[in-house]
Amino acid sequence: MYNETMHKELIELLTTDSASGRETAVAELLIGKLKALGFTVTTDNAGETFGGECGNVLGVLEGQLDGSLFLCSHMDRVPNGLGIQPVEKDGILYSDGTTILAADDISGVCAILEGLRRALSTGKPLPRLEVYFTVGEEAGLYGAKATDVSIFHSRMGYIFDSPGRVGRFVTAAPGRYQLGAEITGLAAHAGNEPEKGIDAAKIMCDMLSSLKQGRLDPVTTSNFPILSTGTKAPNVVCDFASFSGEARSRDTRTLEEYVAYFEAHCRQVAEEKGAGLKLIKKQGFLPFRIPESDEPVVVAKAACAKLGLSASFEAGGGGMDANIFNARGMATIGVATGYSKNHTKSEQLILEDFYKSGELAQVLIETFAERCGSK
Repeated sequence: MYNETMHKELIELLTTDSASGRETAVAELLIGKLKALGFTVTTDNAGETFGGECGNVLGVLEGQLDGSLFLCSHMDRVPNGLGIQPVEKDGILYSDGTTILAADDISGVCAILEGLRRALSTGKPLPRLEVYFTVGEEAGLYGAKATDVSIFHSRMGYIFDSPGRVGRFVTAAPGRYQLGAEITGLAAHAGNEPEKGIDAAKIMCDMLSSLKQGRLDPVTTSNFPILSTGTKAPNVVCDFASFSGEARSRDTRTLEEYVAYFEAHCRQVAEEKGAGLKLIKKQGFLPFRIPESDEPVVVAKAACAKLGLSASFEAGGGGMDANIFNARGMATIGVATGYSKNHTKSEQLILEDFYKSGELAQVLIETFAERCGSK
């Protein structure tokens, strides 16, 4: 199965440089593509909320049916996504090994565009279609966070931004807190009078060594990989140290309980050692879970059955724009487009799955349309 249009578009967008906050080149291409399909296109100022250069792109096409469907992907990519040179081998697309591939999320963008083209070409009556390409997703879901969802008529939709084989849908994802601690000790000469100092670096290590982290339970994790100290000289007792990381859980109560434990644990260690402490706590996004009885899942099951795909509905481990939209009352689930090992130089895209994801986008639109009445 080969789709020349999708393949050409994929390469075009993969090789167009983009990064969180620097999505303009991709955005301009997508604005042109949506307008060519008859969409009314607008942009917002989402980039300004996180120091970016452009905003989210919204394309709207009014339909003949009474209903509205939301389709979304993001335009940015993780770092090391500039100058991508795609390489194809045995039906799988890779980068040349020096960069990521950015199938996350350009493959999702292309799947939506192909689904739109295919659905419109049939001439069948369709509902209102709302296509949303966001900025700053990889940096912290910034484009989605900056969105006023009252601009949408849709109350449900699909986020084409999930790893896995075509037919996989993400119906649950964790919430996230950014956490950290700044420890203030007391400098002293490390050779002459170390006992007069308070070693912030050692206190930081004590905090981390006794802190519960990693896989905490089946739905909860934490990770603290960023460490620093304010002392460069080996003969000075360290007077400042800090560490930061995150906690995630698909259960809101468990996540909040871990955050409270983290704060109490760090305070106790700092007090025992006589050190100053400043805690950092920032909620990133809330978890979500969409029941199988809800409309996005029902439509997805029916669409997969029409295509002969084996549908699976799973929980993901990462955050996505769906976290924000679900928290604001829009029932959305993730759609896989065939990529894996995303965020690494080993990222790959199974092209057969990728082409099939374009068909899936079309059938999702048409299946939703069957549930809509005439205006």
